[in-house]
Amino acid sequence: MEEVDKIQMRKRNMKLFPIYKRLSWDYIFFYTINFLFLTQVKNINPADVILIDSFYYLFAMFAQIPATFTIEFLGRKNSIIIGNILSCLYMVVIIFSNNLFNLIIAEILSATSFAIKESAEPSLLNESIPQSKHKGKIFARISQKGMSGYYIIDAITKVAAGFLYDVNPYIPIILSLTILLIATFLAMLFVEPVKNVKTKKIKNTSQLKEIKEAFRFVLSSERVKGLILFACVMTGLISVLSNYEISLLEELEVSASLLGIIFAMLEIVSALAIKKQEKFHNKFRNKSLTTIGFSTIGACFLAGTIGVIALKYPIAITFIIAIYILRYISSGMYYPLIEKYLSNFTNKDIDTKIFIANNLLKSISSVIIGIMASFLLDRMETAYCMIIMGIIFFLLMIFVSKFMKERVGLRPEEYPKEEIKYDKEMTLDIK
Repeated sequence: MEEVDKIQMRKRNMKLFPIYKRLSWDYIFFYTINFLFLTQVKNINPADVILIDSFYYLFAMFAQIPATFTIEFLGRKNSIIIGNILSCLYMVVIIFSNNLFNLIIAEILSATSFAIKESAEPSLLNESIPQSKHKGKIFARISQKGMSGYYIIDAITKVAAGFLYDVNPYIPIILSLTILLIATFLAMLFVEPVKNVKTKKIKNTSQLKEIKEAFRFVLSSERVKGLILFACVMTGLISVLSNYEISLLEELEVSASLLGIIFAMLEIVSALAIKKQEKFHNKFRNKSLTTIGFSTIGACFLAGTIGVIALKYPIAITFIIAIYILRYISSGMYYPLIEKYLSNFTNKDIDTKIFIANNLLKSISSVIIGIMASFLLDRMETAYCMIIMGIIFFLLMIFVSKFMKERVGLRPEEYPKEEIKYDKEMTLDIK
């Protein structure tokens, strides 16, 4: 009977997960109008809005440890529910905010929410898939369904939010909150995949020892360190480009309405790219991540170079958009692949710790890279900033690719037993 319940759990979670992820991966109806809402409706200084945005990753860094204990002691399902409730509270604070202090509270709520969700969600999916040599492919396929669906919905709502904002600035924010409430309800429909959830007090030394041992594995595993190192560089690059790309087109006097349409189309490009991630992986194998990394860096450098030309020849803007398409194809395939690789050779004892460690180190690197990007943008035009950042990231990616070459993407039998000790099936196969 217990085995029947486990099968039902797996079917339910695997079927529900992509539907849930389409609505909860990030805020919908929000990112095209949030800056306008805070500056025009709430009369908050634009510089303060930009400043508080740059501190998101700082708050996320400190939120990782509480997120670890939340997932460890409340379980994956309950943690996802809590994460979504915090996102709802974030949107409520945004609606009623009227000063910088309110924004700080909002960013703390949002950072804590995503610190929990970004570790608990892939862990729940990972533990809902039965152990087999195809587990990684199944994980990536389910995750990519949710991500591609999100991109399509986000593309549509990006355009709609601009029109709704003109009708009433509060409508897009309220719609965003409504979708978050639906996502919270969907999270309640999951079945907890790990039944022996720890509910004892945190001071229980044996449980703390388990967490410490798991983190020791994360920090000693050459494979995991290589993946996290790549994720740190790639996340920093994508976060910089998400601001630089808009800034470059604004400097080239592209209208706000056209910007909304361009970036909505780019979201659709990412949605289509996600569906090709498995074919991409099969073609490039252990070079998949570095190919994505160098493609994104090349797009950054080329967009900056053509941006310099476009200052005199506006027709060059067309080439910039074409380069953006390349970037969004690369980043679209990156997200499901990095989740898949991080979840390989893991089980319930280690998967959440790997995702937590990944999020923690990504937050640290994003703070440093964000400060650097802001420093450059304050002193020169965006096109030149993109050229400089492209060179910096190119050098970083060379170092990361060399580090990963003999550590990531190997066949299971090529790894030391210590690297795959949490995957019982792989361990048995090697024996």
